[in-house]
Amino acid sequence: MENIVNLNILPKEGDKIMKVLADGNMVVARSKNDFLYILKFDDEYHLFSHSPGSPRGSQKRFPKDEKYTAIIRNLANLADYLFMVEFNKDLNIYGVMCSAEEGILNMFPGDDRDADADIEFVCPNQEKQDNNSDNTNEHH
Repeated sequence: MENIVNLNILPKEGDKIMKVLADGNMVVARSKNDFLYILKFDDEYHLFSHSPGSPRGSQKRFPKDEKYTAIIRNLANLADYLFMVEFNKDLNIYGVMCSAEEGILNMFPGDDRDADADIEFVCPNQEKQDNNSDNTNEHH
């Protein structure tokens, strides 16, 4: 994996959260417009929180024990959305979080809570495209 940050929707299941973390990836929990980034390394859970547009954020670390593992698993019940972030471990972690947040906000802006779950991909009408082929730019 090069300098790419992959973002995927994660099912709201505690087992999925734990699998993503065990694989060395990041979990992002979104609740309304607050983001919680979760990583597991050095036998600890590292949590970073941020609200878009805010110059502030926070960071906490917890031991990877039964109590905190249960809390992390319970995020499946508390968060509005969960995301998995795959990234090159040589990348700056704050840059990865920023990229993930921007990607989530672009795909799921949050202005209309009902529309967040629906993404519509529209292909141009082939007939219309053929008729206007001399006047359009080609996209490769």
